[in-house]
Amino acid sequence: MKIKREFKIGIFAVIVILVSWWGIKWLGGQDLFKRYNTYFIEYAEVSKDLKVTSRVYLRGVKVGDVRGIELKNDGVVVEVAIENKYASMIPADTEALITEGLMGGAQIELMQGESATALSDGGTLAGKIDEGLMGMLADKGSDIFDGLDTTLTNVNDLLDNNAENITLLVANLEQMSKSLASTLSSGKIDGALGDLQTFTTTLADNTARIESMLANLDTFTGDLADADIIKQLNDTVTSLNAVLASIQSGEGSVGMLLNDPKLYDSLNEAGENLGALLEDLKAHPMRYVHFSLFGKSEEQIAAKEAKRAAKAERRAAKGE
Repeated sequence: MKIKREFKIGIFAVIVILVSWWGIKWLGGQDLFKRYNTYFIEYAEVSKDLKVTSRVYLRGVKVGDVRGIELKNDGVVVEVAIENKYASMIPADTEALITEGLMGGAQIELMQGESATALSDGGTLAGKIDEGLMGMLADKGSDIFDGLDTTLTNVNDLLDNNAENITLLVANLEQMSKSLASTLSSGKIDGALGDLQTFTTTLADNTARIESMLANLDTFTGDLADADIIKQLNDTVTSLNAVLASIQSGEGSVGMLLNDPKLYDSLNEAGENLGALLEDLKAHPMRYVHFSLFGKSEEQIAAKEAKRAAKAERRAAKGE
């Protein structure tokens, strides 16, 4: 039995339609060989970038996609299809958050709740809208513009409060520029540059002498380094350090003199005694001098003075 040509064409057309329909579903993120649970999400409003075939994520993993968006009187209802194997991971109090990417486009992120009961097929989720990165950038931009406006206001106030000082500063700068121009026109700078050029020329003409002086200085320093004077100075300093260390440790006469407090006290006491002796000698010299130029002792002088005093008394008595 022969198959008619029209029947073959019909079968081929059906196959093409089925393959095309499967390809469209596959490009839209739906796999006809997988089982899905359908859930509904209620929003007060949705992002304009949310479309049918937008993806649904759970913990960053794609678990489904958007199947429909329908406007209701009190809001918007979004229908999503979630792979059946993830149904047990969606508690009844899960929230569906709409987020926007930096390059555009919207997606739904499932925020798992804490309920012990999983949401049944055909259940409804609570929806939320995240401002996303663009919203945060808009807020930051608003804050930046507010800060810039405040900065400009402060700058204007500063300029207004210091207008007189700024005017004086500009006048001083103008006066300085005029003075500089006058100096340039008077030729003073040219003269200074000429003197500098003359100086450099003189240095160039005496380069040989300068090099000779530097060579002689180098030779002198080399001879000085080779001479024994450095070694002698080092030996002298070493010996001096040894002597000072010996004195500090109390060795030798000088060390004992400097470091023995008893000797210091004895010398101090001797000085005080010598001072007292000199004071007594000054007050009573005859106590310490037992001779005179005429060979008389102190007792003889005292006896002679006593005789003179007795004669004086007798004469005074006779005169009476």
